[in-house]
Amino acid sequence: MGAAFFDIDGTLLAKPSLERRYFRELCRQGKIPARNCFVWLREAMRIGFRDMRVATHTNKMYLRGVTAEAFSSRSANGTSSSLENVAPEFFPAAVQRVWWHALRADSIVLVSGTLAPLAEIMKYALERELLWRGVETKISVLATQLEICEGRWTGRVAGAAMFGEEKARAAREFASSRNISLAQCSAYGDSSLDRWMLAAVGHPFAVNSTSRLRRIACLRGWQMLEWTHCPVRTAGEQRALKFKDEAAR
Repeated sequence: MGAAFFDIDGTLLAKPSLERRYFRELCRQGKIPARNCFVWLREAMRIGFRDMRVATHTNKMYLRGVTAEAFSSRSANGTSSSLENVAPEFFPAAVQRVWWHALRADSIVLVSGTLAPLAEIMKYALERELLWRGVETKISVLATQLEICEGRWTGRVAGAAMFGEEKARAAREFASSRNISLAQCSAYGDSSLDRWMLAAVGHPFAVNSTSRLRRIACLRGWQMLEWTHCPVRTAGEQRALKFKDEAAR
């Protein structure tokens, strides 16, 4: 038994990121005041534009004053919210790989810089995907937590934002808390910001990697995978399709 750590955006799901998708949806619903965009810009200038990735992961001022229920995957009457309805589909190969780890009784962990409520929605969606395949398992989430005051987001991150070296630290702490050897763990990421998490485990995989991560993966001998929305086919199905194509010629 080990653990499998999965980044979400670009790894399990196609980009744009979950946070960007939900930002647009909340704007469409009129739940984000226009003034919050100016507050976000002011905070970005305070943090500094030298590294926009840092500003993006730590500056959540566009959510200031928004109620926590805005990110709930269920409405008050128990029906699916529009946030859940616009969630993108998982890559078929990604679900297949998660399913494989679940069959091995590995702990499945989503490690993402996205907001924790969004990662939770993906957790439940992925658990349903596994259940349809006959495997019942609980997935853990390590994601960016938001500060809440009187039921509303303050726009500040609670603790450390989950990106870069923080992902590796969280993965190590998770494995240690369950007495799991990191050498028996796998990690999947698409960005150079995931390199610390990939380097921390015994089985790193660069998925749909950016050019920078691809260079790092080549230097370190990490396996590289390409996951798309194309359906996953068994060897028998592939042979049948090949035979059909040859017969058509």
